[in-house]
Amino acid sequence: MVLLWKNALCVTTLVVASSGVVHSFSIPDAVSLVNSGSEGLMNIVSTAESPMEAVSMLPNSVKAAGVAAVALPVAPSVLQVAKSIQQLGKNDKKAKGSGKKQSYSSSNIVTYPEGQAATYEMNDNVVPFEFGDAAFVRPLLKSTQLETRPLQVVYDANRDGYDAKTFHSKVDGKGAAVVLAKVAGQWCGGYNPRGWASLGQARSSVAAFLFYKQPLKGWQKCRVSRTGSMACGNDLYDSGIFFGADSFIIPLRQPNPRQVTSRLGQYFEPCPDGKLTILPRPSLEYELQELKILTGVYAPDEIIPNSGGVLELGYY
Repeated sequence: MVLLWKNALCVTTLVVASSGVVHSFSIPDAVSLVNSGSEGLMNIVSTAESPMEAVSMLPNSVKAAGVAAVALPVAPSVLQVAKSIQQLGKNDKKAKGSGKKQSYSSSNIVTYPEGQAATYEMNDNVVPFEFGDAAFVRPLLKSTQLETRPLQVVYDANRDGYDAKTFHSKVDGKGAAVVLAKVAGQWCGGYNPRGWASLGQARSSVAAFLFYKQPLKGWQKCRVSRTGSMACGNDLYDSGIFFGADSFIIPLRQPNPRQVTSRLGQYFEPCPDGKLTILPRPSLEYELQELKILTGVYAPDEIIPNSGGVLELGYY
């Protein structure tokens, strides 16, 4: 959970609440940024006597987003804060233009924006005061159900262990998910609109995609091919991550739980440069350096799309 706190002396501080711990960071020139920012910013600026009191004053719906917060070791850059303030201004103008008051309350209306193949376009939406892994993958989520939803890291293999059963205990029932992996210094992964539920069967979606970070460039997506779209090719409780039968595979099994392979062409389209893998080089098996799963943050009374999966076997 991230908010700006302005005390009686008008000193603005960034407050990050994570796992019950409050971290405060002074932001250079933040006062001028606030003064030039939008009215929407004031929705999260409290006049509390302390950061802890400011956190306690937040609405429950906003507190729910605290699960996705990152404990920052250093203060974020002024540029990052400025972008957050700018986005709040856009949100505020949009709300005023529609005649509706901006609200952070949850909704039980379940929508599925992913009825078509994934777009190559990048997401230019900025979730205010979002940093870390969530901000890193945000550009990939254009036209997905996670496009503007706060994200949380529910599974970190370096923290939780490279094990399939542990993986499922962390991700099952969490809905749409982003797989973020680091292999030989390169970032890659995939978007699974269906998530996992240990159903023991494939879960298809035409909106699934794989991605990789191009050296000295940005993200590149690889969409599902016309011949298949197994976003989750294997949802067994003791198996790991399967995009298609061979497109992006992380079994999370012994004797090498860090093993990762990728071969494109049948279930997911080849890379634009003709490369048939999202890994650094084709025809090679690599070991994971990092593996994380990010899912959306939902309020306690919200319905999570695809969290059960039993009646959700359509091709959307």
